[in-house]
Amino acid sequence: MDSIVGALPFEADGDLRLCPAAGVAYQTDMRAGRVDYDEAYFVKVCAYEAGDVSRAVNLGRCELLCRHLPSGARVLDWGAGSGAFMRAARACGFRVAGFDVIDETVRWLKATGSYSEDPSAFEALTLWDVLEHLEDPAELLAQVTPGQRVFVSIPVFSDLRCIRESRHYRPGEHLYYWTSAGFVAWMLSRGFELLEKSDHEVSAGRDSIGAFAFRRGA
Repeated sequence: MDSIVGALPFEADGDLRLCPAAGVAYQTDMRAGRVDYDEAYFVKVCAYEAGDVSRAVNLGRCELLCRHLPSGARVLDWGAGSGAFMRAARACGFRVAGFDVIDETVRWLKATGSYSEDPSAFEALTLWDVLEHLEDPAELLAQVTPGQRVFVSIPVFSDLRCIRESRHYRPGEHLYYWTSAGFVAWMLSRGFELLEKSDHEVSAGRDSIGAFAFRRGA
């Protein structure tokens, strides 16, 4: 798990450990009940990424990129899913490749010459609904080089003691839970300065999702 989070004082709460002062909670046993990112998961992702809400979300994501990247910038979409964001970003003029662990997505990305697993080769990395799924998200972020932009969407919580009341409480799938301030502070501890926080995903119809733009410092 993340070394900084793992070193924090915590309160045990069933399957979770809460670190209220730092604005983060995490699943105590990160291997317990892990979901399979298989064909059934791909079908679920495709359902999420269809319809008016998805189109509005991706429009907002593209607008966020446009505010912080030059036209034609190279972008790696980590967790590409159905490719909905990649298609929207390409329509806005970005050069976009993707990465995923879902076999169906990997096959499509490789067949179209769009697959990459090297964040350092791009000007920006997008992590839409991704970081909360990773056992050690800092391991991925360590591959980002100084000056690169990172764009993130994650569930955000006003009260970590109410995680189980949220639709985003997903044992075995979501391994970390942050408040907005806690997430920004954690990213800062990993060398990323906040450029912008956006609520466009909530405005588009999603529940308690924050979107953020960061820059990797020197």
